[in-house]
Amino acid sequence: MPQITSITYQEKNKNRCNVFVDGEFFCGMSLETVMKNRLKVGQDVDKEWLKEVVKESEKSDALNKAAEYISKRLKTKREIKDYLLKKGYSEDIAWYCVDKLKEYGYVDDVGYSKRYIESTSKTQGKRLVEYKLMMKGVKKDYIGAAFDEVDVQSKENARVLAEKHIKNKEVNKENLAKTYRYLIGRGFSYEDASYAIDKIKGDN
Repeated sequence: MPQITSITYQEKNKNRCNVFVDGEFFCGMSLETVMKNRLKVGQDVDKEWLKEVVKESEKSDALNKAAEYISKRLKTKREIKDYLLKKGYSEDIAWYCVDKLKEYGYVDDVGYSKRYIESTSKTQGKRLVEYKLMMKGVKKDYIGAAFDEVDVQSKENARVLAEKHIKNKEVNKENLAKTYRYLIGRGFSYEDASYAIDKIKGDN
């Protein structure tokens, strides 16, 4: 039967160990997992059982890293998954962590979207906000649900932004056209941009 021939601390992380079976490297795992399963040199082991032990170790380690990653600010499900993949964890482990964090209430793409909309809608139109959230992996339905719950004054936001853009400039056809294009580039709708330009015209 296969036998554990060596258990050594990893040089860069003393909380993780390298486990050797029959003189060959078999896997790395957390020190906590080694102690919890009472693994020791000279112990006969079933490799399939040891693989399951490793999987549980990876889950625990990845979940700790994911929790640390989201401790500074909220992240979307895709951001967490991509972060763990870059750290070398498998997709199964990454999604396991995402599901666990969601279960614990630490991952909420609708809630994330609401906060994102609240913090960006004064300077970015709906189209741009939607695009950025989708690039973060948020589903369109979730984004729509978030917009339904946030009172976004898109026309007024466009007007305020337009006034800042044209401030200290002559209000003429050329500058109004530039301001209009600026608003469109910031993701505001044609309707909102037109409203903002009409307001500026009316004030001059």
